Amino acid sequence: MDQPEATLYSNQQPIISSCVKNFSNQSALHYGAIIPQLCLHLLSSCAVYDWTFTTPLQQIQASNVYQAGNARFRRVVDKLMTGNPVKVVAIGGLATNGSDASNPGTDDYFALYVKFLKRAFPRARIDPVRSSAGIAPSAIVEQCLSSYLPSDADLVLLEMITNDGRAMDVNIVSGHNAKAYEMLMRSILQGSVQPALLLTQSLTFGMGNGSTPFYLTPEAPQYATLSSYYGTPVVSLRNAIWPSGNPNGNGEIVDTAIEQQDGAMPLSSGHKSMADMLVYNTQRTAEDLLLLPYGDYDRYSLAGDVPQNPVYSDVSADPGTVLSNSTCWWVKNISSDRLCPQYMHQMCSLDYSSVASMLRTYDEKVETSAPGPNAGMIAGIVAGVVGGLLILGGLLAYCIISKRRHAERVAAAAEAKAAARRKAGSASTVPITATSRVEGVNGTANGKDLDESV
Repeated sequence: MDQPEATLYSNQQPIISSCVKNFSNQSALHYGAIIPQLCLHLLSSCAVYDWTFTTPLQQIQASNVYQAGNARFRRVVDKLMTGNPVKVVAIGGLATNGSDASNPGTDDYFALYVKFLKRAFPRARIDPVRSSAGIAPSAIVEQCLSSYLPSDADLVLLEMITNDGRAMDVNIVSGHNAKAYEMLMRSILQGSVQPALLLTQSLTFGMGNGSTPFYLTPEAPQYATLSSYYGTPVVSLRNAIWPSGNPNGNGEIVDTAIEQQDGAMPLSSGHKSMADMLVYNTQRTAEDLLLLPYGDYDRYSLAGDVPQNPVYSDVSADPGTVLSNSTCWWVKNISSDRLCPQYMHQMCSLDYSSVASMLRTYDEKVETSAPGPNAGMIAGIVAGVVGGLLILGGLLAYCIISKRRHAERVAAAAEAKAAARRKAGSASTVPITATSRVEGVNGTANGKDLDESV
């Protein structure tokens, strides 16, 4: 069966007329007080429907995994609809950098989303900030967050799945990645202006080239649990593209929207799918505001929306150890002969544009130490987990470890591809290290102001 046409709201007038008629027929007692505000919003937000989706409708809907109470994002969209300034920040890896888009800064997902926001809400001033962390995982972004997150951010798109999946933690009960990711989420949510956080989940290595199955990602269950606990909306590129991929018979897919050597980085069509899922989420929120305008209910929700206690107790009891262990796990996964960093703040000065650059600057700038009582056990944790899995189910353990090893080989191939591309003098991309991120604060991409590049 052919997929239904995915161009939503191509003709706004029938929808708006229908909405106005529907509300005008409702009880004046129930809706009378808000009809004037609804009509104002309807008239001022017609352009929010001006978007052509290239991802099939069912997959766009599936990509919007979790919406939650959404008070923070409702506040952001309300500000946009009423013509107020909004600062939008994208924090993430190479997808956020736009590295494999045809024209980074123009057709990558963040540039496309910013372009939509400017067209959809012409009275609002959109201030975009691109904060790409290169290959750095959540633990390092959390440690160095002041380099990535402006204090006045209104909306944060967090894209860390590919980076965290590079050293995937198979310990579901108490994973290093999940603890660091929770710390990062809490730091963002506890910002002074209570920014909205939209978890923008990308792919792990091999997921788009037929070598990594649907389930082998930190996106679920660990990160899904955190999004539910903190009530943060989630959009998923995995869900957006999976049904369109070509199955290989082993529960995996090949999708031409994804770079085939690494199986993770979206090409231009993949970036468009990422933009599609963000746009759809924004449209849904705008429509929700028509039914229930932003008000006291939202403000009440905002008053206590960050739980005092984290999911993982040591996130608050011993945050330094959490970040140290997670970073050590990541470093040893990349290079088993490296020692763990002794001082976490030194990780903020490294070049995360590639594995080779990271290791070079790690050796130059980071003081290391022999593994301590906690970090020293990290190298043995994988073996311990594997042993336990073998006892409980040898076949399952074999599958997981085989897939993980294959993902590591895919990641190595991706690094070789990146090195070859740099050697060939490929086109410049957005600065992606924390030290050069000053350009991102000013909203630049490839030396162009992001406002103009899209």
